Amino acid sequence: MTAPMNGTLPMRILHDLRRSGVVTVASGTLVGRFGSASTVSRALRKLVAAEKLEPIQRGLYRVLPEREPRLAFNRAWSNPGGRFDPDHLIAMTLSRPTFRDVARLCKSYGVGRVRRVLNDLEAEKDVPSVLASEWRHRLDNIEKGFRDAARRLSAGRNQAAA
Repeated sequence: MTAPMNGTLPMRILHDLRRSGVVTVASGTLVGRFGSASTVSRALRKLVAAEKLEPIQRGLYRVLPEREPRLAFNRAWSNPGGRFDPDHLIAMTLSRPTFRDVARLCKSYGVGRVRRVLNDLEAEKDVPSVLASEWRHRLDNIEKGFRDAARRLSAGRNQAAA
């Protein structure tokens, strides 16, 4: 479950990031405009807890999109056009996973959230341990790919600014 987000500063930061179309953000770029380093750090931690940002490495975050992912096929065919809680959509996809759909879920909701739902499914015996182990390995690879892409984007912006 996502943590409730209180305070206007985290919402202002998120609104500004989404409005500017930024995919990754370094916390240092927000210092000054949104307050001191400790103030920005607290606001970013709240956004991570609310599953709006995903930490990539220390001081670097990936902005999670607001929209639901477009999956290869509708796993909830009995409820066409129905809207689901993200955790429920993740669970339905993990019950019949394809790499592309799981990667899309990770892009939209964050690898941590997908991993948490997978662990819950395994604990409830809704997903066999063998399948959960295999997908944890794949989630590690997806996470590495996101991290590498974020570093390249961040390095490209730093070179363009120089």
